[in-house]
Amino acid sequence: MVEGGPVGTNAAGRGRILATGKGRRMRRAMVAIFIVGLAVGLTGCATGGKVVYRVNCGDEKAYTDQAGQAWLPDQEFTPAAKYGAVGGKIITREDLKTVAGTPAPQVYRTERYGMNQYQFAVPNGTYTARLHFCETFSGITGPGMRVFSVKAQGKTVVTDLDVFKEAGGSAKPLIKEVANIAVTDGKLVIEFGPKTQSSEINGIEILAQ
Repeated sequence: MVEGGPVGTNAAGRGRILATGKGRRMRRAMVAIFIVGLAVGLTGCATGGKVVYRVNCGDEKAYTDQAGQAWLPDQEFTPAAKYGAVGGKIITREDLKTVAGTPAPQVYRTERYGMNQYQFAVPNGTYTARLHFCETFSGITGPGMRVFSVKAQGKTVVTDLDVFKEAGGSAKPLIKEVANIAVTDGKLVIEFGPKTQSSEINGIEILAQ
């Protein structure tokens, strides 16, 4: 079963796929970029560096988590918007009531899948990317059913990621941290390459080192 179609479901029930049309892109382009201080921590929060972007992938609304950290809404990338996804669809797992072990459960209820990349306009420098994943698609019931790789600035940084396997099942958050990403052209690019099923992402934090 390939993730997609007009309606998706998860192990807990129904999901809702949201289109990303011109009107929504214009509305989200008006959202100011949050340059936020780093909250001291609960499990699943960033633990070092200054957060430049904190994006709740798959959610069209801004979100403040239980640690008081502000997450930007997802959007499609345009130069005017400064950050966003290239390709893919977004979905909210509305009936996923519990996501344990995180102060940001809403981040893991929403998802973008099938995207080619995310781009972030940043000053030249060195960055850390914290990538948040959670397998919530009902079509994924065991290891090996969704496998993909991740690149940062054209270099492979995560190979053959199997979120279900590494997290130990469905609806369990998994965070991958990629440090020392050098930006020399004002643009940080994270790419996704599917091997089995489509790639998926739930949240992205970009921290200045």
